[in-house]
Amino acid sequence: MAAEFCPKCGSVMIPEKSQDSSDGEFILKCPHCGFLKGKIGMPLVEREKLPAKEIRGEKITEEGNEFATYDHKCQKCGFEKAQVIDMGLSYSDEDNLILLKCGKCGWSERVGRKVS
Repeated sequence: MAAEFCPKCGSVMIPEKSQDSSDGEFILKCPHCGFLKGKIGMPLVEREKLPAKEIRGEKITEEGNEFATYDHKCQKCGFEKAQVIDMGLSYSDEDNLILLKCGKCGWSERVGRKVS
């Protein structure tokens, strides 16, 4: 159904149930000036049920981090797998900063050679 406008004031006409009919017919009424237009040929849908949305992406893995594939025991929780994160160079004369992030608790440990 296309929107219809009031011929008197130009406002959008709102469909309402007609009070004299018991079969659920609708009339158009102007909310500002009260102008009424005859019955609408087709009934309107008052309430529409939408289908429930499918939930996707939850509980893909049972472990916390799917990228934790490196064998390393976490110092905090004792989990046996860690994710290797290479932070890259900060200056040209330094080594890369490598972190091992626990696959369960997320605790990060720094790995690198010690400079004395």
